[in-house]
Amino acid sequence: MSELPLFKDVSKKEAQHPVYQMIRDGGYEAERKVLLEWSDGFEDRDGKFCHEFQTSFEPCLWELYLHAFLRELGANIDFSYSAPDFVVDVEEPFCIEATISAPPMGGQPAHGYSMDSLPSDFNRFNQDATIRLCNSFTSKVKRLRERYSKLSQCENKPFVLAIASFDRPFSHMSAFRPIISALYGLYHDEEQTIASGLNEMVSYNVSGVLKNESATIDLGYFCSPDYSDVSAVIFSSLATWGKVRALADNPSAKTVYTTYHPNPGSLHPIIMQSPKSEYFEHLLDGLCVLHNPFAKHPLKPSTLSHERLAQGFVKDDGELGFIAPDDFLLMRSLMSVKEAENGGS
Repeated sequence: MSELPLFKDVSKKEAQHPVYQMIRDGGYEAERKVLLEWSDGFEDRDGKFCHEFQTSFEPCLWELYLHAFLRELGANIDFSYSAPDFVVDVEEPFCIEATISAPPMGGQPAHGYSMDSLPSDFNRFNQDATIRLCNSFTSKVKRLRERYSKLSQCENKPFVLAIASFDRPFSHMSAFRPIISALYGLYHDEEQTIASGLNEMVSYNVSGVLKNESATIDLGYFCSPDYSDVSAVIFSSLATWGKVRALADNPSAKTVYTTYHPNPGSLHPIIMQSPKSEYFEHLLDGLCVLHNPFAKHPLKPSTLSHERLAQGFVKDDGELGFIAPDDFLLMRSLMSVKEAENGGS
């Protein structure tokens, strides 16, 4: 096994992603170490990965995270195939294809933003995020049907899509609402909940999301056999640069972590704050596997079972249920203090 030369420039500086440049040039040795550890054993099958890591960054970050996740489970990954992204055997053999929800053409990226970009209408924010997730999901399903389903390494195995959320500034704040809407047609309405004054979240079934005045995108991909060729979706809105910083062994970092966790019986989550020196986050915190009840080749829940991982299922009564750690990480935010050259802050 060996690490990839992620931080050896193979791309032109003007094409490099700003987060890559920041990590490479800044005082982020501990964070670079995390990423290099994630890459240990990962095979660059087409010789383009390091270039893409340096120029597009987020899709490659997600692939490296998935590789680290699978290694955490003790999975065997067969990199001898050119596609899909991961041919895996842990408790059972299955395949994973990775993608991200990216910003629309001309939209703001999920990095380099200010507090001015905070969403003011969470319903619109969640709807737009849902549209981006749907685009990512359906484009990969098209690829599955046109190519992957015809490959011998995918034959008669569960096929899993892995999607991470990088579609806009503060994309992590939408958490699981967009993916739950897209897959199960269930929407949790924050604006209506606030307006109603109720003590429980207002939720209702939705069949579509309005893309523009003349187009609606259907939702509920896992509510019928139409997408039975997708066994499950692995999803995270937190496998970001923040995850790398959270895992980095850098206790002297002047960073405060604010985390949000389930609070049964209350609308308000449990909120915790810790300085970096006291903060701990597991690699799998914030990660969820969402199962398709109509899957032709279901993924056994035990296959990706881990005490820090959440899994979502449609129960026998038709309701959506979750198995998750009590302190499941719903959202995380970081606040850092940078010292000026004279020692001030």
